[in-house]
Amino acid sequence: MTAYLADVPEPDDPVEILRVLPAAYREQFLAEYEAAVDGARQPEQFRQLHDLLRLWHIRAVAYSDPGYRDRMDSARGGAGFAPAEQVIPGWPVR
Repeated sequence: MTAYLADVPEPDDPVEILRVLPAAYREQFLAEYEAAVDGARQPEQFRQLHDLLRLWHIRAVAYSDPGYRDRMDSARGGAGFAPAEQVIPGWPVR
């Protein structure tokens, strides 16, 4: 039996991003996505759509982590630099 690629969620799929992304960030994502889709009609701007989806995938993973808000508040409070491994779950695997 062969597994279909369609059964594996694509992390840069906008539907997958919306599934993971907390509600507070969805309006911003959708506005940026719509603008990127409009721009992608021009061949020289297609790569920008791909880059936007990659960036929002990374953001969705970070924003959905339960400790994200506390780490960001701590960083804003002068606690210092936090490496990506501590802020983004699964870094650099994702």
